[in-house]
Amino acid sequence: MLGVYDCIFKAIMLDKNNPEYLQDIIHYVTGIPKNKLKNIVIKNNEFLINNKNDKKSRSDIIIEIDKTCINLEMNKSYYEGLFAKNDAYIEKISASLYNENEDYIESKNIIQINFDNFSYFNQNKEIYKFVFKEETSDIILPENPIKYHVDLDYLYKKCYNKPIVNLSKFERYCLLLRAETKEFADKISGDDQVMKKVTSKLLALNEDEKVIGLYDAEKEAEKIIRTKIKGAEIKAREAGIKQGISKGIKQNNYTIAKKMLEENLEIELISKITNLTIDEIKSLKTDK
Repeated sequence: MLGVYDCIFKAIMLDKNNPEYLQDIIHYVTGIPKNKLKNIVIKNNEFLINNKNDKKSRSDIIIEIDKTCINLEMNKSYYEGLFAKNDAYIEKISASLYNENEDYIESKNIIQINFDNFSYFNQNKEIYKFVFKEETSDIILPENPIKYHVDLDYLYKKCYNKPIVNLSKFERYCLLLRAETKEFADKISGDDQVMKKVTSKLLALNEDEKVIGLYDAEKEAEKIIRTKIKGAEIKAREAGIKQGISKGIKQNNYTIAKKMLEENLEIELISKITNLTIDEIKSLKTDK
């Protein structure tokens, strides 16, 4: 049931029959009043693609509210370059919005909300907020892109065994994204109608053949990536061992060559025995 997979995350967040879930989450993370979030406009989540070379530049979800553009990203696992990739989404969104307007005054503010299925910052916080600041005075630039990171892993570990009555609504919303079983999802949802709808959607998605295909394809892609990484690590280790052996053999040949030079043997003969070049042997003689 995991909502941390892209296909399921998008389906839950963009569910037209349950817009309150998306609205509430944005409200809890950003503080934007709920009454304003009633006017959310869902943008095509692939509207950033300008040509065939842009196919990799697809963000998860993009919505607009008044003069604010919000990008929601599900980061299922961490890898080097993940944050740079998400920064690239912000830059693409910004460029696209500027192209839509006749001047920069009418441009929209940009907010990115990242749901991290891992703990990267390790400060025991549910939500991290990042903005550009001046180094010494903490002055914040106007029209500054804001990036939020929701630590789903920390929330899960912190809240998993707590009674529902001790959990905030936001914590329960986030735990639903990590639900692996119907029993856990039902427990977290309780009597809340919005969360009950999310649970029903999760169950329906897990029975939808098209979604199952996307889900399986995503898991298969992860397996391929892990296999490639493991294969690269094995090759690197093997190359290191071979390099070490080769280096050790050559070093041993240097030692033998030095001994032969001390016995005044001919350089050509030493070269044949040790496979060292004439120049390498001469350099040993100079070092001596």
